[in-house]
Amino acid sequence: MIRVSVSYYIILNEFAGGGRVKTLWPEIRAVLDERQINYQIARSTYSGHSRLLARQFAKQHADDAQPQTWVVLAIGGDGTLHQALSGLDSAHLNNPIPVAYLPVGSGNDFAKGIHMASNWRAALNQILNCTAANWLTIGRYYDTNKQTSGVFTNNVGIGFDAAVVTSANSASSKHWLNRLGMGTLSYLSAVIGVFYNQMAFPLTVHVGQRRDIYANAYLVTVTNIPYFGGGVKIMPPASVNDPNLDLIVIEKPNIFKLLYLAILLLLGRHLKSKSVHHYHEAKLHLIAPSIEYGQVDGEEMGGRYWDTYFETKKYPFWIDPTI
Repeated sequence: MIRVSVSYYIILNEFAGGGRVKTLWPEIRAVLDERQINYQIARSTYSGHSRLLARQFAKQHADDAQPQTWVVLAIGGDGTLHQALSGLDSAHLNNPIPVAYLPVGSGNDFAKGIHMASNWRAALNQILNCTAANWLTIGRYYDTNKQTSGVFTNNVGIGFDAAVVTSANSASSKHWLNRLGMGTLSYLSAVIGVFYNQMAFPLTVHVGQRRDIYANAYLVTVTNIPYFGGGVKIMPPASVNDPNLDLIVIEKPNIFKLLYLAILLLLGRHLKSKSVHHYHEAKLHLIAPSIEYGQVDGEEMGGRYWDTYFETKKYPFWIDPTI
């Protein structure tokens, strides 16, 4: 096996997974020390801290002759990876520093999407034994109303799934359910509550010269991977090796149609439903003239009017899922 000498800048989110990362860290550190891995640790202590740490680190190494001697390793869930990648991307380096991700949070959809091992020790080996960066597709968005932009590994959701994320994150039971390994219950509880409260909203989808108008949009998700919501396979064929994004628009169903759609979703046949509209494009433009919740990689974006452009780009990941 070829050994490549890299050093790791570890962004450690000990709060991820309801505190699971803090419990596992001594074991993870023992593996790193046993293998004589060179690493630095930076602990993320508040929301947005991982992004700041990654950006500062990238800026410090902007002039490195060989930036790939460093890898930023995010230890946590999808949110930790999202923030670390956002920080690295916002540094705008000519030679971007690769990012790696040890999926030990409550939501690990990206790991599932790229077929990483579910066991953290095996997943760590897929990072430490990697010999070259893999350039994977990520999404980029630009919101004209708020004049903000960002990147995402998983998806951006508007409406139902975003309201579920907001509700689940604010639930008092989320922390201890995550500690017990039952974070899905928190999500399901939020799904039930949001179904009765989320209103349909108008949505316009622009693709090239084409314009589609939906009067009763309910769930709107632009996705880069098959999964959302902690393992729900919303777009089975999606792939980080595909230069396109997938957009799912579901119009508001009644309770009976919702149950039917849920069954189709479990069977992987929901894309054939007349209530489900699918786009597979490199560029998308979405307009929602009502205030709707948004989420990006499971992170809350708040309520806003939407006039948002989406496209893809490539970024280097220091992960080899084939190991």
